[in-house]
Amino acid sequence: MNSTDSSQLNDFDDDFDAAFRARVKKDGGVTGVKLKVAKKAADSATRGISKSIKSSLFPGGVTLDGLLSNSQWSLTVGFLALVVVLAVFAQLSSPEPFETSSTGEQLGFGLR
Repeated sequence: MNSTDSSQLNDFDDDFDAAFRARVKKDGGVTGVKLKVAKKAADSATRGISKSIKSSLFPGGVTLDGLLSNSQWSLTVGFLALVVVLAVFAQLSSPEPFETSSTGEQLGFGLR
């Protein structure tokens, strides 16, 4: 290596050093750079964990169509409506309130 090559290499190193220091200063100093690196590591770990959870919960992959087909959804809504109708019917057809003792006296829970 001759002196010309050596001086060009030193100039390159100086330019690189100056550019690096300017970038570090722009990013908030050493602390800012450390925070960016920590944030990137945390984001990467979060993505890895969520990917692992998704793959263990849904081995075949997640479908975007929904959990139920249209017929299954209709059946679910119909069953819910049936439960509500039966609950209302049971409440209206009961001749006595729920709060009665074995002797037929009305109980007053929560009252003194």
